[in-house]
Amino acid sequence: MRNDELVAIGHFARLSGLSIHALRHYDDVGLLTPADVDPVSGYRRYRREQVRLARLIRSLRWIDLPVEEIRGVLATTDMDAVRAVLDRHRSRLERRRDLLTAQLGDLDRFTNEGLDMTTAQTGARPVQLKIAVDDLTTAVAFYQEAFGFRYDVTRRTEDGDYSSFMFGTYGEDGFFLLHLLDDPDDTDRPGPTTFGLLVEDLDADHARAVKAGAIEVVPPRDGEGMPRSSAVKDPTGNWIWLYQA
Repeated sequence: MRNDELVAIGHFARLSGLSIHALRHYDDVGLLTPADVDPVSGYRRYRREQVRLARLIRSLRWIDLPVEEIRGVLATTDMDAVRAVLDRHRSRLERRRDLLTAQLGDLDRFTNEGLDMTTAQTGARPVQLKIAVDDLTTAVAFYQEAFGFRYDVTRRTEDGDYSSFMFGTYGEDGFFLLHLLDDPDDTDRPGPTTFGLLVEDLDADHARAVKAGAIEVVPPRDGEGMPRSSAVKDPTGNWIWLYQA
């Protein structure tokens, strides 16, 4: 091959829209290999027909597709496989958008309401309870309808949002989380659970829980030496004791 059939790296950078630094990097990682590398100077030269590939790589990097996934896309003619890669990447970008939206929401709240400097609580105290459920959607709907619990995002990661029933504000006295776990592979998923709730109107709240799908276990009663109480089971079979506040 004659030298005049090759394009110097600087000119190739202008044709492709990629920087010289990017071209060197893509050569180092084996994504876009020059047609010729001078053994003495290490100077890279490219064929003009490589411009089309370089522009495609530039477009894929513009959407932030990882280099390793670009390598896989370029190595296959299976369009279903390519679409699968792009669909997964779309999900990642949507997740980043959701995280950014949440961050902007917090920023607006800090701007409008000020920074809340909560006082850290000292000493150990219970802050969360995890209960196993058969179906998360059904369980969330039951606890919302039966007891009016607030289901909210309590943790955000690049993979997704994690929600639970939240009581109070983190860092303040009275803060508590109630997690519902329906994945049998969760390492800390408990067995059947029993827990108690203080309610404002025992008879009314007991009836509302039964109407929402609970199974009555102990009807409202007056117990010796304790508040008026009752017990129901949620749709999974977890016991919920209700106590008159």
